[in-house]
Amino acid sequence: MRSTERARPSHGGSRPRAERGGIRVATWNIRAAIGPGEPFPPGWWRHVRRDRFERIAAVIRDLDADVIGLQEVALMTPNGELVDQPADLASLTDRQVRYAAVHAYAMVEPEDGRRIGAATWGNALLTGEPLREGFAFGLPLGEDAAVVEPAGSGRQLAGVAFRDAPYGTREPRCLVGGRMPIGDRGDVWVLSTHFAYAGAEQRRAQAAAVAACIGELDGPVVLLGDLNARIEDADLEPLRSALDDAFTLTGILPGDVRRRSCGDVAIDHILVRGLRAIDCRVDTGAGDASDHLPVVATLEIA
Repeated sequence: MRSTERARPSHGGSRPRAERGGIRVATWNIRAAIGPGEPFPPGWWRHVRRDRFERIAAVIRDLDADVIGLQEVALMTPNGELVDQPADLASLTDRQVRYAAVHAYAMVEPEDGRRIGAATWGNALLTGEPLREGFAFGLPLGEDAAVVEPAGSGRQLAGVAFRDAPYGTREPRCLVGGRMPIGDRGDVWVLSTHFAYAGAEQRRAQAAAVAACIGELDGPVVLLGDLNARIEDADLEPLRSALDDAFTLTGILPGDVRRRSCGDVAIDHILVRGLRAIDCRVDTGAGDASDHLPVVATLEIA
């Protein structure tokens, strides 16, 4: 995909939010510009559309966020064409990008089994300035003998062990992060992640790993991500113990329909430490650019 230069939107007001001690953050699973629909299409790379990708970039610009965490961002080579979504998004939105993925797989034509390239799906952070002390690491996977419970798996997998289940049930997941300056108030750690869709125990292990990472960071933290679980689910208990839920901080409690970010479920989250949430909302203006909607919050140093 070729990129075009776009002007970065202004933050409005007399001074940028960061200089006033506040930041706007967002999280969005963009589904690699495939668009909504179930099930996941075979030969999915054929469904990645340039016009939809540019819509996604336009939404990101309109969100006017100081940092946006993105999930399901692809880097792929179908038939030798380099499609670098992280770099293209950075160019189209005039932002810096940090990107991480911890696996790659062959792109196989469903009709005849030909291998036509490789692809990776990962997480990205878009920011106005480069992040400092950036890092990335892989998250735990389900054990071979562990059973993939059907709830949330998208398939009928009752009694099936991970070693016998489809690859995607424990597709390697990761966390990417770094320090972002917020004016004269210091730095805030910003992180983007995407938990597994199958297996509550697998997600709980991933939540525990992220919580352990956050425990080693000093100062304010913002975790942005598609966690494939509701904030009240047992899977996310390790994170609830370490961070505050931005929706809850603004009085939008678990179960509130205003949290729904992917169909009728609320699985996209902004979790914080050392910050106050001034507002938090699902941005419905993104329409059907993805199967998820962005979640946006305005935060201030506590």
